[in-house]
Amino acid sequence: MSVSDPLDNRILAAVQSDFPVCRRPFRELARKLEVGEDLLLARVRSLREQGVIRRFGAVFDSRRLGYVSTLVALEVPNEEDLPGVAAAVNRYPEATHNYQREDRFNLWFTLIARSRERIGEIISRVASLETVAGVMDLPAEELYKIRASFTPLDDETGEA
Repeated sequence: MSVSDPLDNRILAAVQSDFPVCRRPFRELARKLEVGEDLLLARVRSLREQGVIRRFGAVFDSRRLGYVSTLVALEVPNEEDLPGVAAAVNRYPEATHNYQREDRFNLWFTLIARSRERIGEIISRVASLETVAGVMDLPAEELYKIRASFTPLDDETGEA
């Protein structure tokens, strides 16, 4: 999906990083963009309804907050079982997201928990599901954080 409105492009560029942390962040952002707060909120709502913006959320350094994390890969041999296994994974608040991959290990998800023991408990429960044939626990050995932001393209020119 592309966005052709210049203001929407400016909004998308602005909300990706350095989002104001204050009582009224959209008012502050509107001031920076030189638009009214009501207009900004309406445009953000519209971009969410269109599916251009999927979610707003803070990104925390879980390690600095005392949490541990891991990447988990599951082997679910019957593709028709994937939605049920994904739903079982999603029941755990420690599962941040999951996604299907084209491979023997075809359902991957991340866990962030208070302890390595809690992660082990969740993995054991998920691995014991009847439709799961295999599991790999892949904790990070080194942390690489890549900052990604995207410059919206103009529909007509294809330029940023």
